[in-house]
Amino acid sequence: MGAIAIDFGSSNTAIARWNVVSNQPETLRIPDLSRTQPHDFLIPSLVYLQDAMQGHAEIGQIVINRGKDIENPRFFDQLKRRLSTATGYIPELDGVKVTPEFVGQLFLDRIFSCLRSQQIPLTEVIFTVPVQSYERYLRWLENCMSEFSAAQPHPSGNLQVRLLDEPTAAALGYAIAQPNSLVLVIDFGGGTLDLALVRTPRTENLSEWGEYLGKVDSDSSQSGDRELSSDRKVEVIAKTGQVLGGEDINRWLLEDYLSNHEIEGASRNSHLLLSLMERVKIGLSTEDSASEVFFDIEKQEIHDILYTRSQLEEILKKRGFYQVLQVAIDELVKRAFSKGILKGEIKHILLVGGSTLIPSVRAVIARNFPLATLHTDKPFEAVAHGALMLNHGTKVQDHLFHSYAIRYWDRQLEQWQYQPLFLRGQTYPTRYPYEIFLRASQPDQESIELVIGELEKRVSGSAEIIFDGDRLVTKIESAASEVFLALGENEAPQAIARLDPLGQPGSDRLQVLFEISEQRELLITAIDLATQKKLIANQSVAKLR
Repeated sequence: MGAIAIDFGSSNTAIARWNVVSNQPETLRIPDLSRTQPHDFLIPSLVYLQDAMQGHAEIGQIVINRGKDIENPRFFDQLKRRLSTATGYIPELDGVKVTPEFVGQLFLDRIFSCLRSQQIPLTEVIFTVPVQSYERYLRWLENCMSEFSAAQPHPSGNLQVRLLDEPTAAALGYAIAQPNSLVLVIDFGGGTLDLALVRTPRTENLSEWGEYLGKVDSDSSQSGDRELSSDRKVEVIAKTGQVLGGEDINRWLLEDYLSNHEIEGASRNSHLLLSLMERVKIGLSTEDSASEVFFDIEKQEIHDILYTRSQLEEILKKRGFYQVLQVAIDELVKRAFSKGILKGEIKHILLVGGSTLIPSVRAVIARNFPLATLHTDKPFEAVAHGALMLNHGTKVQDHLFHSYAIRYWDRQLEQWQYQPLFLRGQTYPTRYPYEIFLRASQPDQESIELVIGELEKRVSGSAEIIFDGDRLVTKIESAASEVFLALGENEAPQAIARLDPLGQPGSDRLQVLFEISEQRELLITAIDLATQKKLIANQSVAKLR
């Protein structure tokens, strides 16, 4: 099987495939794209756009080697964050509107081109995604891979693409051998903080995880000898996430430094300075102090950058960093408790991502889970390696991370209201449909639009990424709030029920049934109560998360 797993990160991207000789996952190194030692399997998630009209771009380490990771409208970083955030500024280069989706696709296209040049067969791609990934990011990924699959046909048919949330992949990647164990994965990378509590498969014979290779078709899955039993499934118990990571720390360090040191060329050298701050941050993970030197070529000035670990911790405290981390842990513990699991029952904690190397982060985690063992030996590879287990026979018994609701107009309050349909934690496929009744909101109404969206409750202390002009900024919520994020672009409805005769206020007119398929598809059926006609029949309108 030509399966690869891609862990597309805010700072770095890792790619892995299954080594049939060693029967183990291996992380790929791609010349010119991958970093130098010691992490030469990581590809910097960077793009330098040479020609937007022709779609020519350089990505990864070569951008750094050629000194193009500087303040420049053709240089793009934080790709994953930009794809997950409402865009406030879209530059135009070479007569082309350069959207985050456009840049992200160039990044992936270049990776796949390099894989082909190394004659690595591709029949299946497994992408890992954050638990806090919204519809826009998932829709981009789906469109991107559909275009690639259509452009690169192969004898076995269309390229298969699967998604797995990053914390669950990490649990598989660390290969905790004890069956039926509770494992907490804390994935803290460059742009996101994701936590997931999972239970490992119940089977004691881990070789059974690879009994069935590839995808089991729907017909054969009905028979008992082909269906993967629940004993070989990873059960996801609780998940939560925040948009916070190492890139925020780099920026906070730079802002602190510039508040105490005057550098005339700071704005034109911001990317270089951020890179130096990242090296300082990394140094402070192992040493009590770290220093770098910034040389301003134009001004011929030398600036020393020196920070101690205690100074960094004070900056993180002022910025609310530890507060966001604690909020995420508390939320995870609360959701686990609702499933009957106490904090003391969690015996294994797997740390993934560069931000987990920060000593104070580990201290917060250890303080919250004093009875657990911290596993720290695969912070950069666990996610990509674990995703390959999907192709090796392990199945994930999952549930929805987001809550979903339908929007309707309240005539008395004269404002939009939201009726919950499925709450986070809902397993799928659903056994029974969820039923609601809708009315016309005005006389002679021609149709009823069904606008579905994610219903997010943000607690005090949570983090959100927003655009400030063309910059990405982390905003810490000061109070609890409820946010409705429509699934369709520009709040387009997922379905429209045409009314004939026209609808009138005052009585129920539409019976709507909602279900979730095994593929996380939201299925809608709508019946006109005036005519008993089925206006919409089991229509798939969206992929849920």
